[in-house]
Amino acid sequence: MKSNNTRNKLHALMLMKTCAALAIVLPLSMMAETTGQVLDIKSERQLFVDKYIVGNLTDARLKMHEPRPAGVALRYDGPTEDEYCNFTYVLKDGGVFRMYYRGRVAPKKGDVGDQTTCYAESRDGINWKKRNLGLVEVDGSRNNNVILERAEHNFCPFIDTRPGVPASERYKAVMSHGAKVPLRDVVASKRKPEQRVDLRAFVSADGIRWRLLREESIVHGQFNDNFDGPTAIFWSEAEQCYVLYARHYEEKKRSMARATSKDFLTWTPQVMMTYSDTGTTIPSVEFYTNQTTPYFRAPQIYIALPASYHENRRVLTESEEGLLELGTLAGRADYISDGLLLTTRPGTTRYDFVFRESFVRPGIGISHWVSRTNFPGLGIVPTSPREISIYVQRNTEQKSGYLERLTLRTDGFVSVNAPYDGGEFLTKTIRFKGEALEMNYATGAGGSIRVEIQDENGAPLPGYSIKDCPEIIGDQITRIVSWKFSSNVSPFAGRPVRLRFVMRDADLYSFRFR
Repeated sequence: MKSNNTRNKLHALMLMKTCAALAIVLPLSMMAETTGQVLDIKSERQLFVDKYIVGNLTDARLKMHEPRPAGVALRYDGPTEDEYCNFTYVLKDGGVFRMYYRGRVAPKKGDVGDQTTCYAESRDGINWKKRNLGLVEVDGSRNNNVILERAEHNFCPFIDTRPGVPASERYKAVMSHGAKVPLRDVVASKRKPEQRVDLRAFVSADGIRWRLLREESIVHGQFNDNFDGPTAIFWSEAEQCYVLYARHYEEKKRSMARATSKDFLTWTPQVMMTYSDTGTTIPSVEFYTNQTTPYFRAPQIYIALPASYHENRRVLTESEEGLLELGTLAGRADYISDGLLLTTRPGTTRYDFVFRESFVRPGIGISHWVSRTNFPGLGIVPTSPREISIYVQRNTEQKSGYLERLTLRTDGFVSVNAPYDGGEFLTKTIRFKGEALEMNYATGAGGSIRVEIQDENGAPLPGYSIKDCPEIIGDQITRIVSWKFSSNVSPFAGRPVRLRFVMRDADLYSFRFR
């Protein structure tokens, strides 16, 4: 065996040769010319939920993975909970998971009643408990989990991670609010002539006790049916501003719009989102919710899990519908829904709708094929080092309604997948920061992955070619790629390169440099 000293000398020699090769192939003048064509990914984790990083696929494909059922997270059986509980938000704050969802008080026949906001808590995101908070009196008792009484519509909370936020305002929320305005200020409204829906702001120190930030609205309704549905809102680390995504009605389809703010109080005008599959502001599928949030392991990617809404698309027979004892609100069995996967990027007004198939299917049983069920909540949270969880409302408008937890492998929304006969994945030209290449992958027993680093012209870098990379076999969330002489990739940091993955019976879920 070679001594460590000999190996170090060989490694140093290889790095010198590599750097010399780069200097010949890519002079500084050429680097300047190609800057605009290079993706600067820094040390950001790269997922395959859109085609942002994908240069070429040869005998390989992008494969969307459906989340797996993991049991009932919550049953709607509290004092203000019934068949119309919905619109769930899950936040992780350190070692505490907080859940918010809509309930109602004293409904009249054929009416939704007065809405409430209910609260549950967990230490693991799996086992949830409704606390008796003692904050709101319902039917003569404060033994309930209600945090807001007679809430107007769609309480939408988030944890404000902006640096310098006062502790008393660390939690923020918006809620839609009807306000009388002159007709001329309403754009294409189908509501009553003088009715516009705005957003008002709430703040909290602990996520449980909330107060109205101010009487005035912070965002004014701009479009038809604006804010008639959950609003996704968060502080964007990538954009360094607050971002919201709100529902509106565009040419008889529920769609989405976006606005931003630097201070949470003054917002830009909303801009209608466009969709990659249509190229317009009219989506190919009607979206009842948007549920858009930065992915916590890759905040430069916003994951959206909207609920589709298919009107006049019936599955159940009248006799099957009768067995369910559905509520009396609109829709019943004449509308069906599922959950979809979309993405968007910071600073853009486009949703990428790469995967048209259902991400959350309704599933077996007649109870899943009725109005307003199968809606994903907002919140993608880690429930183990290998697992992320989402939450989906089931059996909505039925007394058996509940919230189901679904799981995915960490980063496991979409993979680059290669069959047993083999395939290849080539990234676009990138520029990175870091010393090592980390990947999240899985192979079969007969499968493997090899990785090559190329210059921007497609030439393998000396010592980092496919033949220099031993087979990578196994199933790991975190694996550092090594070549024969080293795992150190720092000599190429800041230079345009491409990554080539040669794969067999394998899935690549994500990669990053660190």
